[in-house]
Amino acid sequence: MISFTLFFSLLISGLLEIFIPVLLGLFIWSRLKAKWLAFLVGAVLWFVAYVVRSPINTYGTLWIYQNFKGAALIYLSVALPSLTAGIFEESARWLAFRFAVKDHRLENGLMYGAGHGGIESMLLVGVSVLSSAIVGYFYPQTLTSAQMAQLTTTPEWLVFIGLWERLCAMTFHIAMSILVLESFRQKQIWYLGVAIGAHFFLNFAAVYTLQWGIVQSELVVTAFAVVALWYIWTTWKSYKATAVEAPATPAPTTPV
Repeated sequence: MISFTLFFSLLISGLLEIFIPVLLGLFIWSRLKAKWLAFLVGAVLWFVAYVVRSPINTYGTLWIYQNFKGAALIYLSVALPSLTAGIFEESARWLAFRFAVKDHRLENGLMYGAGHGGIESMLLVGVSVLSSAIVGYFYPQTLTSAQMAQLTTTPEWLVFIGLWERLCAMTFHIAMSILVLESFRQKQIWYLGVAIGAHFFLNFAAVYTLQWGIVQSELVVTAFAVVALWYIWTTWKSYKATAVEAPATPAPTTPV
């Protein structure tokens, strides 16, 4: 059985990783009048992109391990899933704004990002962390000795590092959603290319730096999140300033 302190840490972290995205969606909807459709489409298309890229990652990584050694093996095995994440997730955003979320207000870009990053937090991390808490504390007999050893040696602070990473990742996903949305608002497709590149570099840097330690990797993720937050803020300020300066469109009159 894991300690109560670890159980409580896992429980709180897992619940926050599940409910923070929902609360964020509620905030954007209530305060900014964004559409829940954008949140739902973001969640669904993240899942579609994940399902499509997973076998590519699996078979591609197997091929890399069979054909490369040394530094090339390390770089390529990190680069492949990073590249598929960038291509498929950012392309999914573009398709969403092209065909499903046709209201291109920035508010809906925020909402799409909350759904996209939120479902990733819920399914990939939140559910797993909650399961570890429940099984490790109430049903430890169902775990192998190796699984139990891995759980019991997990420090509580590491659990909350995972939560912090999810918050940073959601910030990044919101920024990328706005960036891809700008390709429609500004009628410039290169925004999509920048989003693909940024996504690739984040994933590559975060995974590659794990060899130096989890803290170093999370510092990289945090740095990307800070830049993402800056981009969200500056784009939002520019968007609101433009909305204020734009003259109001007169309401059409109906002949009597």
